[in-house]
Amino acid sequence: MPKKNLHTLTIDKLIPGGLGLGRLENGMVVMVRYVLPGEKVLVRTVAHKKDYIYATLKEILIPSSDRIEPPCPIYGRCGGCDLQHAAPAAQLLLKKTTLADSLQRVAAHFFDDLSLSIEEPLAAPAQFNYRQRLRLQVDGKGNYGFFRPESHQIEPLSECLLAKQGLNSVLMQLHSLKSFQGLVAHCNSFELLFDPDKKKSVILLHFLRKPRPADSLLAVELKKHTSDISAILMQVEGYGLYDPLARSFQASPPILSYTSVIESISSELILTWEAGGFCQVNLEQNSNLITLVLEMVADGPHKSILDLYCGYGNFSLPVAKIAEKVLGIDAQNAAIRSGRRNAMLNRVHTCHFEKKQVPAAVNAIVAADNLFDTIILDPPRRGAPEIVSQLPKLGAERIIYISCNPATLARDLASLISADYQLSRLVPVDMFPQTHHLESVALLKRSSGSL
Repeated sequence: MPKKNLHTLTIDKLIPGGLGLGRLENGMVVMVRYVLPGEKVLVRTVAHKKDYIYATLKEILIPSSDRIEPPCPIYGRCGGCDLQHAAPAAQLLLKKTTLADSLQRVAAHFFDDLSLSIEEPLAAPAQFNYRQRLRLQVDGKGNYGFFRPESHQIEPLSECLLAKQGLNSVLMQLHSLKSFQGLVAHCNSFELLFDPDKKKSVILLHFLRKPRPADSLLAVELKKHTSDISAILMQVEGYGLYDPLARSFQASPPILSYTSVIESISSELILTWEAGGFCQVNLEQNSNLITLVLEMVADGPHKSILDLYCGYGNFSLPVAKIAEKVLGIDAQNAAIRSGRRNAMLNRVHTCHFEKKQVPAAVNAIVAADNLFDTIILDPPRRGAPEIVSQLPKLGAERIIYISCNPATLARDLASLISADYQLSRLVPVDMFPQTHHLESVALLKRSSGSL
């Protein structure tokens, strides 16, 4: 290996995406995974770009005191986790620091004293065995697992330390079954979906062709030899959802559910969603997230609440327990069907759900001069650039913004602060331990006299 491809450097910090950043003596930026701030490392150049070098880690020369031995035997080869080498307390600090860096990089003039704004991260109840959904990739040879880092090569596995034990039990059974090998050979991926209330799992196969009778026979055999499986389904592009056990296409997916006990309002909610639809992967931490949002809502005016990107009612239904009127809006059919079903199941009559594209819905609400006390929004990773300039026109005293992307959160917060809102609270929520991913909850209050 040419020595010119090897570099020794000290890691300055972690940046969004979990990469460590350091510099060569000539000032060139180097980015590398699986390192920690302060470490002296030996790296190998993989790609030389105009403004930076992307490298792989060869050796830790001087380790951080926060470095620990990763418990996963395929850590570093699997592209799922990227922080198992950091102690839990260090992971929380790294995520808080990354959030602060994102805010300052995008809009430093708004966030000059973040020590007063960012609270201590809300730690997850469990460091491992928290995921209730796994999606595994399948190559052309029937091998399955996660993609390796920056690659489309498969890293095989028979267990994931982040997954619920129920999912790992199924995964280990699938590993040795010829019936499953026969089915997975016709997939590009498959999902294992844990049903918390039933303690069963659904296998959702993303099939590459229309199912045949032989596939149904394999599914029957698979069901016979796997315990804790409630359904085997095939998602077939252009055809829909096929149940090989019933040998028919299904009008709707099975319903999964979990019962959430919300102590702050002395309430218990049954929350359901469709198999294959969106649900938070860390349900225990999601309960803490709901409690945090409820706390922010209850502390201010909350007669009328607008919940944008509401999903199946994760926030709409809990806040409806203390509000007179809640309107949830989402563009996905499955989400709205689930939200309405959840409202009926829990006998919540003050919460209504509408299926609309969120930007169009917000424009219509503005045009109708409808006002809300509080707005909750939980947009996808791209944030809410289409609507954030419209939100101040809805008259809300408070806006609660839940984000899974610090960069787009920073951009949207800057826009709202420019529109006379003040950042009152910012709480990092560790939904995804062992990974760089971070959920954040921001509370904005309208400045006095701005209406």
